[in-house]
Amino acid sequence: MLSMALLFPIARWLAGYLPATIHPMILHFPIVLLYLCAGLEVLALVLPPTDGFLHRAAFWTLTLACVAIIVTMSAGLVSEQSVHWTKTTSLILSHHQRFAVFTGLTAGAGWLAHVGNRFPRGKRWGLWGRGRASLVSALFVVASAAFVTLTAHLGGQMVYHYGVGVVGVTRIKPGV
Repeated sequence: MLSMALLFPIARWLAGYLPATIHPMILHFPIVLLYLCAGLEVLALVLPPTDGFLHRAAFWTLTLACVAIIVTMSAGLVSEQSVHWTKTTSLILSHHQRFAVFTGLTAGAGWLAHVGNRFPRGKRWGLWGRGRASLVSALFVVASAAFVTLTAHLGGQMVYHYGVGVVGVTRIKPGV
């Protein structure tokens, strides 16, 4: 709770320097990276282990995704400072933020599972093994991909159905 109390004044300050569209400008990076990582994780589990390339690729893709998630969530806090909120859109925003946090937490947990898989200590568990795909990390990453899908859906709802952040609406009239 204290971290949120510190983040909002920083977001307000950054809103004066960054464009209000900073969140929509960068939000596709973590989405694509999480989907790519989920695909790599599933392939690493299904295909016979060879040299561990898929596992390494999934790890580095997930590392980039975690960094992109942090930047995108911060940009979301900045972008929300310039939007007029109603009761309905505030409710959708709170769900959008909640699923974004779930996305970050599951991606982070998947990353930690990868780190544990890459650098095991002591007795190895049945789900762990150096250079091999981990079922635990795969489950976290697939859950993260599901959460980012729900987060994106709610973000789309805010923009396309309620016009959050849309200054003017332009539509092509039939026959023009």
